[in-house]
Amino acid sequence: MDGVLVRLRVRVPDRPGLLGRVASTLGAIGADIAQVEVLESGSGRAIDEISVNVNDLAHLDLVRHELARVPGVSVVGVLLHPPSLDGHNELKLVAQVLARPDRALLTLVDGAPAAIGADWAAIVLYGPAGPPPRVVASSVRAPESVDIVISAALRNGTVRLPRADSMGEYESAALVTLGATGYALLVVREDGPSFHRAELARLGEVGEIVQHSAPVAALA
Repeated sequence: MDGVLVRLRVRVPDRPGLLGRVASTLGAIGADIAQVEVLESGSGRAIDEISVNVNDLAHLDLVRHELARVPGVSVVGVLLHPPSLDGHNELKLVAQVLARPDRALLTLVDGAPAAIGADWAAIVLYGPAGPPPRVVASSVRAPESVDIVISAALRNGTVRLPRADSMGEYESAALVTLGATGYALLVVREDGPSFHRAELARLGEVGEIVQHSAPVAALA
């Protein structure tokens, strides 16, 4: 890793000046802040995502160490391959889906990982009896369909997903339903922070649009 962008999920006390101290700490060790997003705040605490440029893995370790020294601050996750910073990733994905309604679900599964900062994604179809669903499409880097075993009900939210290599579970996995079609989008991070409800809400809005544009029988 050489001069790359990473995204830190940081829990901080929700009080004036604290974010400025975090910024000063990062600046003092040469980690340039590219973007800050507040995921949630309340009850005196906040969760922020801070995109920073670091030199290498050793520099990233230093960033984490120095932030941990700031009173009340903790780094709860690091995303090594975050989405682009233009702030329109989900809108771009919607535009791509709408441009080709005949392959909307394929466009969605191909584009979702980059839009949300996931490692891979799959489209699954639930039958009338519920789980387990059937995998009908997947992105690059996804395991074989038979190795994607979902026991969760069809709903929006994080799910537990066993790894194909029997080495425990993926760090974070989530389902986003595509309306009332029986289809859902599975997104997976092999490493990094859990999917936050703010992330899933944005992707859920994409799913609502897809259900109206996709010929759902195309992948059945």
